[in-house]
Amino acid sequence: MTDGSGVTTASPGVLLSKRRDNSARQQQILDVLLETGSATIETLSERFGVSRMTIHRDAHALAAQGLIDKLHGSIVLKNRVVTQKTVNFRKSRAPDLKESIIHRAISMITPEQILVLDDSTTVAAMLPLLPALAPLTIITNAVGVIQALAPYPNLKIICLGGDYNQPRNAFFGLVCEQAAKSLRANTMFLSTSIIHNETAFQNDQDVVKVKQALMQISDQTVLLVDSTKFRKGGLHRLASLNEFDLVLTDSQIKPSLRKSLIQYLINI
Repeated sequence: MTDGSGVTTASPGVLLSKRRDNSARQQQILDVLLETGSATIETLSERFGVSRMTIHRDAHALAAQGLIDKLHGSIVLKNRVVTQKTVNFRKSRAPDLKESIIHRAISMITPEQILVLDDSTTVAAMLPLLPALAPLTIITNAVGVIQALAPYPNLKIICLGGDYNQPRNAFFGLVCEQAAKSLRANTMFLSTSIIHNETAFQNDQDVVKVKQALMQISDQTVLLVDSTKFRKGGLHRLASLNEFDLVLTDSQIKPSLRKSLIQYLINI
């Protein structure tokens, strides 16, 4: 459309749509940074299919909120705790969708089981509900899990040490992987960054190695992923969906995708 001077202008609806797209992409950028700590402009441009100038504008907006620092050719998460408290992004992402997934996951747990919990915020949403199911044994590499469950005497916690990753607030590395191999568990609950072409991906190779080690010691593996995780992208392959015993997701995934996922025991 044009204004009175003949200059082309965007309609209010188009402008609103663009703002929503920008906000969604900026939240996804924060999601990447909350997992990896930093990312290059070029990598983000390729990941989201937009120009580097667009990513620079996103970075400027996030920097203005005090969430990131802009470096030469890259951006860095400024403060993980501040970002989570200010934006509460990963924990608030699709909260209604995650709630139904979490309650189904909790329904699978019975007292005296040995559980593996990863460092994902989806699994973190289960933590307030676990004390009611005690006694339980919890194996984890996530500091947040330990802090949340330590006050409850009927929850035995086994912490896998290793190299501390500050952005994820969890332990990884060879020591962590070797410690996992000496244990056995009934069920592992985990999440992942992206599901693309029936494959689960993570953005950090060290995270993949530890998750895979923990999957191997578990009699049953349950992947918790809301419908926002089903999108193009992914860097490091975690596992095909058929490698999990069960995948819990929500009813918002596309009907065509739902049909193709039935073979992977998707619980919707």
